[in-house]
Order: sequence, then structure tokens, then C-alpha cells
Amino acid sequence: MRRLKSAIVFFFLLWLIALSACGHRPAVRTPSSVTDRIVIAYEGEEGKTALAILKSRAHVRTTTSQLGELVEEINGVNNGNGYYLIYFVNGTKANVGAGNYITKNGEKIEWRLIRH
Repeated sequence: MRRLKSAIVFFFLLWLIALSACGHRPAVRTPSSVTDRIVIAYEGEEGKTALAILKSRAHVRTTTSQLGELVEEINGVNNGNGYYLIYFVNGTKANVGAGNYITKNGEKIEWRLIRH
């Protein structure tokens, strides 16, 4: 029985090596692809809010809260099941609501779907 298990493991590993040598790889979801992916990216425009630019470039659904407008969905990608749409400015998570953040020319704005 032990030899059979060893043989099965050996052939499975051999099969994986053969697949990778051919350029075929089994679909494996890495933590980074699951927890952080860019939904949309754009450059800032002097004097415009991150939210206003987003709305001009994508289909956006928001809800209103005490903190302002919360982005719930961008082009069919939405918050839920522990995932949240969060925006970043030049690679740093923003600490101001998108409706209050006044962008500058050349800033890189990214909306990412992040698992929390």
C-alpha cells in the first residue's frame, strides 16, 4: 500500500513537471491575484476629484454615507464578500474619500479590489 501511494505521488509530480516543461501550468490562484487587483487606472487632472474623473471614465455605482459617496461598483466589479474597492494615489492607499481628493496632473490613480 505504501509503495502504491509513493508511486502515485511520483507520477503526479512527474506529470506536473511535464506540463510545466510544455508551457502548460495548472490554474493556481496566488494570494496576490485574489486579494489585490487593479480594476481601473488613470492619471489625475489638475483640480478634479478622483471620483469625478472615475465617473467620466467608467460606469460607477455609489452609495451615500456620512463620509460622502462610497464607490460600490466599477464597470461591474463590486464590493462584497470581504472585497472592497479602494483607490491609491501613486501607489499609496488614499486616506481621503475619492469625492474629496483633488488630483494633480500626472498623479497615477488606481482603483483596486482588495480583500480585507
